[in-house]
Amino acid sequence: MEDIQALIQKLDWDTSEGEQAEAIQKLQDIQDAELHLLLQPLGKEYWGGAAEVIVKLGYPRVKPILPGLLEWIQDMNWPGSRRIAPFLREVGDPLIPYIQEVFRNYSQDEEWMYWIFEMIIVYWNKEQIAQIQEELIRLTGGTTIALKALRTLWVHQIYSGEAVLLILADKKQRARAEIVELDSAYPGIDCEALQRGFREVISKPGLSKFYIEQHQEEFNFCDRKIQSS
Repeated sequence: MEDIQALIQKLDWDTSEGEQAEAIQKLQDIQDAELHLLLQPLGKEYWGGAAEVIVKLGYPRVKPILPGLLEWIQDMNWPGSRRIAPFLREVGDPLIPYIQEVFRNYSQDEEWMYWIFEMIIVYWNKEQIAQIQEELIRLTGGTTIALKALRTLWVHQIYSGEAVLLILADKKQRARAEIVELDSAYPGIDCEALQRGFREVISKPGLSKFYIEQHQEEFNFCDRKIQSS
């Protein structure tokens, strides 16, 4: 077998289709100890080809790199992510411990949480959802992703509609109280005026960066206020 790194170099999206297809085929003989080399290798121009190799290898060949594959869908704009996501859905139950790990330790990464729900969780059956029930309930105490967790618990009849409505009512009440608290702590900040000022300089990178730095505290306040509304 050719050198692994040399074959990965041929996954570049500028490589001819023939050469790339040949490299993908040869990489099917990759050793388990070298699988990690396929996880978003080199630059983004290689990721699409690497994703093709991984999908062709299939499960359980790629079991050792499942955590890394889950990281690949942190941003669905990344090359290869649209191939990796449906592949992970097909893996099914073996992926559950890794999703539980993410939900327990990385719940603050709301973009990653969003894509896990959108690309994987919404396709799961009730038995699979039941296995992550504890993590979903914990997520309902958060902010943005809490609504997706609540919806999942309701759709799979783990929470009744009445229970979901009670939780939402409590969240609404807490949000109103936080808005009042924020307004008291930061009087006189006009979030609409802040955004208008930013739109005026957004096309000028130097000025927009300076504007954000100059008004960082106000932006933080407005972001918190929006999340609480």
